[in-house]
Amino acid sequence: MLFPGLGLDHQYYRFSEPLLRQHVQTVLIDPRGIGQSRNDQPKDIVYTPELWADDFAALARHLGAKKVHVLGSSLGGCMAMAFAEKYPDQTQSLIVVGGFSELDRALEMNFLLRKKIIAKLGMGEEIADFMGLSTMTREFMGTDDGLRAMQANQANIRNNSPELYTAFLDSILWWGRKLPGQEREPIFTTRLKNIKCPTLVIASDNDYFIPTFFSKIIADNIPGAVYAEVKNGGHIPFIEKPVEVTAMVADFLKKQKM
Repeated sequence: MLFPGLGLDHQYYRFSEPLLRQHVQTVLIDPRGIGQSRNDQPKDIVYTPELWADDFAALARHLGAKKVHVLGSSLGGCMAMAFAEKYPDQTQSLIVVGGFSELDRALEMNFLLRKKIIAKLGMGEEIADFMGLSTMTREFMGTDDGLRAMQANQANIRNNSPELYTAFLDSILWWGRKLPGQEREPIFTTRLKNIKCPTLVIASDNDYFIPTFFSKIIADNIPGAVYAEVKNGGHIPFIEKPVEVTAMVADFLKKQKM
């Protein structure tokens, strides 16, 4: 099961899923509020990685899968970690790419700034450009293919309503225990020890949005986790380096009982 990043639908994996499909059955997902899934409004529901994990667990049961391999990138990695921690009996393995189990001040400011941009300017080209600059390397954006890939992501982002995208940003701040009233709540990093399934943590060495040390925190706190790096990759290696990152994932999955 493939969980996409913030505000993006299943097209997040458009370059890598066809490669991964050659090794394992894949399930592409639009999380609740995204793409073709239910768009519950923030006034009616509070979006959190745990809520999305509940949805995915229900979907797995609906599909008749006793156990699934869960793979998430960026915010999708938070969803995947929440799934593995909350539903151990349904988790065959966990793969987290460019993920984070806590927020530092720089990340908190990044997400708060996005909220301010949306409040003033809506889901226009400004927030799309901010997202592109945060997630793509300058080397990749400097190529024609990279520019087209970034523009496709930007169009995908702008499909979100301001209310929903702001709620998704709040889900990240909630995950990092940065919302008012969460000051004394333990960060999710303290719960990583509860994850017992085989785990692969992947970071890109040129990801300046979510630097490698966030992935190393995750790998260091999940018992037996394996850590790997994508060379010259940005925050979304499934778009910038699909062959390389898919090979890492496929190699890991081959070692598990499929």
